[in-house]
Amino acid sequence: MKNSLRTLSRIQKFQIDEQRKLLNEQLEKEEQLEKQLADMAAELEREKAFAGENPQVGDFGSYMKRHIERREKLENMLAGVRRRIEEIRDVISDMFKEQKTYEIVDRNRQERALKEEEGKMQKTLDEIGTNNYIKHHKNK
Repeated sequence: MKNSLRTLSRIQKFQIDEQRKLLNEQLEKEEQLEKQLADMAAELEREKAFAGENPQVGDFGSYMKRHIERREKLENMLAGVRRRIEEIRDVISDMFKEQKTYEIVDRNRQERALKEEEGKMQKTLDEIGTNNYIKHHKNK
């Protein structure tokens, strides 16, 4: 039984590591999306300045429409990634709780086995002591 707990514990640690990898991937996606949004904001400022200096060139209204659509798409993607990050964190948290349970049960079993072994040893020593006492007092 103790080996099965250790096996479960090892499997759980592996699964936690896999979830951490997924979390890191999602965090990288989040960072990329945030960078894209920041780049878009900087691009918008440049386009505003250019449109202000050159009102006869281009159609700023069309640019704004495309910009807003792209920004909304990125913001929706970012919201989805953030939801996924929270889901993964919840899974990892639950897995850590389960891992802790395995460790506690295993530690309790080890302590119980140690106490049982100590009890057997004490019983053996008591028996040896009793036998020595009896032998010693028989000879008197």
